[in-house]
Amino acid sequence: MIDFLSQYPLVKWILIGFGILYFLDKYGIFSPIDNLINLIGRYKFKSHAHLNDPKLKEVITFFNKRQFSNVEQTLKSMNSSQRSFAFESLGQYGNIKISDEWITKDTNNDLPKIIKGYQLIHKAWQIRGRGTIDSVSNEKLASFKKHLKKAEAILIEVNNKNSIFKTNAVACLLTIYKAIEANRSYVHQLFENAINESPENVELHKNYLEFVSPKWGASVEEYENYLNRINEWSPFIQQLILAKYYFDLNYFHDYQDSEGKIEQLMAEVKAAFIEDTNLYRYELYKLLYWTASNLGMIEYEAYYKEKALPYLED
Repeated sequence: MIDFLSQYPLVKWILIGFGILYFLDKYGIFSPIDNLINLIGRYKFKSHAHLNDPKLKEVITFFNKRQFSNVEQTLKSMNSSQRSFAFESLGQYGNIKISDEWITKDTNNDLPKIIKGYQLIHKAWQIRGRGTIDSVSNEKLASFKKHLKKAEAILIEVNNKNSIFKTNAVACLLTIYKAIEANRSYVHQLFENAINESPENVELHKNYLEFVSPKWGASVEEYENYLNRINEWSPFIQQLILAKYYFDLNYFHDYQDSEGKIEQLMAEVKAAFIEDTNLYRYELYKLLYWTASNLGMIEYEAYYKEKALPYLED
């Protein structure tokens, strides 16, 4: 396996820089993490998990009409990326009171518990808002963490069972542990167990990449360990990891692609065949659009903006 870090000698300084940025954010001095989140406004990006996809919108309708058997059957019929986006859609547009009704009605069913987990996570970030950390009141921060802890408790319960949707529960837990204190060895093992069963699950990789990023408080070693395994994963996951890596590199450290590595990735993704059923392609296109825009790559900016349209407009 080729050592990722040997290919990218700047990474050590970049990781140190991420650590400094996390320290500044944590203590309210300056919030680069929140500024990253605020790029949504800069690019007029609307995060609509349903992507205007009829099948995803149908799941939301089934749920809000309390047609629970239809929700379950539809989710079971989906591939992993469709299912992840469906859960995100239910987290964003599903009524949490309906989740509670379903849990009460069918206490042995893990599905409504997972849906409630996604809803609590979505609500937590709504409460916290997109402002810098010093602009968030103590009350909102407390409520933010309270919602995440509620979601954690529900999802841990699901993770301790053998559910068809267990992978999604683990992916949610990775998102939660990015934002709250956690036993990091436990979280690493959580990922390893899940990835052994579902090595190509993009949601797991995407959320774990955030968990091990120093900009969210992880150690340099944690980040290195994951990046050095990049060749273990599918070409698409490798491209998504690199797209995220280059976006952070450009945004936080003003990397200008003097070696042409980002441009090479842009060209490779453009030439690659990605199945229409892989909905995470929109996440990849979004990252490449943002990076191309930052670097003034006009041709690629126009191309990837158009490719990401279902994710950019509602």
